[in-house]
Amino acid sequence: MIEEWKNNIATMVYVKQQLMKLDVDGMWTHNFPEVAATEEQIKSVEEKLGYTLDTSYRTFLKHANGWKAFYQTVDLFGTNELIDSAIMKYAKGLLDAIEDDVIKTTGFLREQLLPIATTRFDKDLFVITSPESHVPGIVIWIAGEEIDRFSSFNEYYLAMMDYNRAEIEDLKKEQDSK
Repeated sequence: MIEEWKNNIATMVYVKQQLMKLDVDGMWTHNFPEVAATEEQIKSVEEKLGYTLDTSYRTFLKHANGWKAFYQTVDLFGTNELIDSAIMKYAKGLLDAIEDDVIKTTGFLREQLLPIATTRFDKDLFVITSPESHVPGIVIWIAGEEIDRFSSFNEYYLAMMDYNRAEIEDLKKEQDSK
């Protein structure tokens, strides 16, 4: 799993570099992942949350402690964002604003959803289901309604890599049409 995360992060860095080269109009900011979280940082977050983070997300954090502009303007949270940060307060505000019927359709209780990524430019929110839920570790993309669902953090990460690749293809087509 460790080697897999190293490869996945290196691949995403490459994808983001290709996207940056093609984004000549500067639509997006382009960042590299944050330096790996320490075990102490992760344990501190878990103590404050009152439960252990999903294994896949936890392992990711040991390799990259978050990633600003992970996908377009969506920031993927690291340990600094997971507890009492301005972006977490914003993400929790988005989660609280989601209609009860939308939350109900996810099959989870609102308190079983931990925000792990969001953007301040739209209402996109990514949450992971807590260990207390009937199916822990699922990542759900909500933007007024459920947009997509990923069976694990790893699947979410790989899907976001594909979304970034799709952005590359869109930019290539746009530049070819000029």
